[in-house]
Amino acid sequence: MNRYTPSLFCLLGLLLAGCGGTPAQSVTDTSYSGADTSDPDYFKPIDLEIEKSYNYFMKATNRSADTNGYGLSQDRLSNRAMASIAATGFALASYPVFVQQGLMSKDEAKTLASGTMDTILRLQADPSVSYAGCISHFVSRSAGARLQDSEISTIDTAILVSGAIAASQYFGGELIEKANSIWGNVDYTKFQISQNGKSYISMGVNQPGEGRKQLGAWDYYAEQLMIYILGVGNPNPEHRISDLYYKSFTKHLGSYRDYEFIHSWFGSLFTYQFSHAFFDFSAYVDYRGVDYFNNSVLASRAAYQYCQDMSGTYKTFSDSSWGLTACDTPMGYSGLLGNPPRGYGPNSDYLAIEGTVAPTAAIGSMPFTPVESYRALKHYQSIPQLNDPEYGLYDAYNLDFRGTEWYCNDIIGIDKGIEVLQLYNYKNPNFVSSLAMKNPNVIQGFTGNGFTEVENGIQG
Repeated sequence: MNRYTPSLFCLLGLLLAGCGGTPAQSVTDTSYSGADTSDPDYFKPIDLEIEKSYNYFMKATNRSADTNGYGLSQDRLSNRAMASIAATGFALASYPVFVQQGLMSKDEAKTLASGTMDTILRLQADPSVSYAGCISHFVSRSAGARLQDSEISTIDTAILVSGAIAASQYFGGELIEKANSIWGNVDYTKFQISQNGKSYISMGVNQPGEGRKQLGAWDYYAEQLMIYILGVGNPNPEHRISDLYYKSFTKHLGSYRDYEFIHSWFGSLFTYQFSHAFFDFSAYVDYRGVDYFNNSVLASRAAYQYCQDMSGTYKTFSDSSWGLTACDTPMGYSGLLGNPPRGYGPNSDYLAIEGTVAPTAAIGSMPFTPVESYRALKHYQSIPQLNDPEYGLYDAYNLDFRGTEWYCNDIIGIDKGIEVLQLYNYKNPNFVSSLAMKNPNVIQGFTGNGFTEVENGIQG
């Protein structure tokens, strides 16, 4: 489904002024060349991982109605006590997928989603766990209490709100009111900070109570596009932010081989995926012609090409095993992994784990690189050490870490979440990402930031 959009590279102050010439053809192609997608066997690998991810979320989500943490989803399989609000947001957006796949009844899923939203509303009203509607990154799965001096996170709350919006538009009824209330409680005006003469939204505050301090700024392109959509489109007019914050952060144009695009600081693939899983950027370009959907296509292709180029150095990299993103590694969890172009200079610790591949990286890019991502999915499913028989793909592996093979035996909730959403956004084009677009405040979030709709977008 190729389409025409204004050129991606007429950007900001990074290029010469005077964009506005002839639109360039998008490289977007959501078809899997050479595959017969009408063959029901084609979708079996996709259906298998979605089904096992369903098993994961049913195991990892608190479904005890007599607890304060009803509906909260674990951060990872190995830690039953710790829930993540981001994982909970991914779970909420996954419930419509599970219904569509015949894994849950719609009534069962709606009850779980509705109860989860009730829990979120309670957490937002609890000053020990939230501030300005934003919630502690990690909370007790059973009690919903703040854990481990966890920060109050703007992006994890944004994922939670985005999941609630998607679920509400699918299930309808009182869930729409609940989701809008959750969204309206989030006051990003309380997270505005100035840095080097510019204004940004911060990454959060270190604690909910007195003495709180703003954390770092969202001053560089990453996964935070959803924050600006939610902030400008907030149903509560008192909590709306201006388009200044979207326009302020750095959008640096870099390249790897023939691929030139706006890149994130670490170059991690998840930064090009998360906002797209919840919101349909394929139908919009921003006020200077930036096409973020196509940007993620180019970033995903660059990630694939980088692993091909480095396959002689790292055994894990191959035509069917690629993609660097935040994940577990033989040296512990790392958020540094990513490919060029990037603003971060690798250190020796990074180089020791660069051969670590997380299946979620390629799978999360399924709508952007369907050929390469589908091939990778099938390959990962063929590796026994990388698969849990009940819950599907483990988090990561490395075939040559200091001369030995290493396989992670844990599963991270947000990784399962992005897999479910993006696999289904590919199978049923833009199904999840189009749900939120039915909410008029989401459209206001796009248009209020200067985005305009383009004809012949993938949506519709």
